[in-house]
This record gives sequence, structure tokens and C-alpha cells, in this order.
Amino acid sequence: MYSFTETEKRDLLIGTAIFVLVELSFAIYYTNTFLELLILGILTIPLWLFHELAHKFVAQGNGLVSDFRLDPNMAIFSLFSIVLPIKIIAPGVVLSSGEYRLDTAGRISMAGPLTNILIGGIFLVFSSFMPIDWIVVVFLLASRFSFDMALFNMLPFYVLDGAKVLRWNQSIFILIFSLSVIAWLLHPLDPLRILGFLGGY
Repeated sequence: MYSFTETEKRDLLIGTAIFVLVELSFAIYYTNTFLELLILGILTIPLWLFHELAHKFVAQGNGLVSDFRLDPNMAIFSLFSIVLPIKIIAPGVVLSSGEYRLDTAGRISMAGPLTNILIGGIFLVFSSFMPIDWIVVVFLLASRFSFDMALFNMLPFYVLDGAKVLRWNQSIFILIFSLSVIAWLLHPLDPLRILGFLGGY
């Protein structure tokens, strides 16, 4: 049922690398050593990769043909945001084709943000068990990034996941959006980090 083309594997690899680089370009101001950046880079891999795979696997589970495709222009723009105060990470998108009903589109769309809420929560719990302060900070940063991604994608704008979930089921949209907002606001690290120029952690 679940399959990958060689082109898709390449695009996922490139997209993941871009995501990690952009996130680390911000985190570099809040970490002190290369080891911290290395571990954070490893932890950020599933934030984006599992988000995209969640879309893909739910689509394929509903009988659709689904592949991730890199968008060269957006990939370059994402890389350029490394030097910008506000980070934009949109190197590509999961494309699905087949019998595409409204409920199917909604379930595919909500899979990504829910994955980020789950991963962010796991990293947040792990941070409370870490015995060394800098490792705690690394896990908190990874958790913060995951909640940022969940909230951003659940915004009800046309091209984002939130808009598709809202069109399908308003109650489910309110539930997932509320979870995203609560996780974002109550996180131990400054939620205004996502606005870059307003401050840091």
C-alpha cells in the first residue's frame, strides 16, 4: 500500500535537509556548541519528515496516489530565509490524485499538524527527564519548533492544512486548532519566537 518513487525519496531527503538548515539558522543563537546543534539537527528531522509522511500515508491509505514533490522555487526561497529574521520553510508539498472527497482531504490535512503536536509533546516530556541542562534546552527547542509547525499549518488560510480541515469539519478544526494554540502558548520557551524580530527564547 505504502510506496515511494526514487524521485520522491530524493525530494524528501532534500526537503528534510532544507528544513533542518533553516531551523538551525535560528537555533544557532540559542545554542553554545556544535554538539548541541548536531543533536538538535537530528531531533528536528522527524518534525518535518513525519509531517509530510503523515499526509502521504493517510492519502495512500484512502486509495489515492500520493507523492511528495520538491518545489524548486520554494526550496530556494526557504534556503534564502536562513539569512532572514523570519523563517519560511516550504520546500515542497505532498501531491495526491484519485477519488478526492472533502472528508478525505480533511483527514489527509489534519494528519500533519496532529503529528507535530504528538512529536512536540513527546519531546517536551523527554526534556523533563534529561539530566543535563543543555540537553533539556535542546529538547525544548525541538518541541518548540514542532508546536510552531503545528500551529502555522492549522491557520485557516487557503493553502494551509487548517483551511482544508475547516472546510471538512468545523468541530474537528476547532479541536485541533485549539490544541495547537494551547501547546504553543503554554510551552516553557517564549511563544513569540515564531515572530523572530520580536524577541527570542
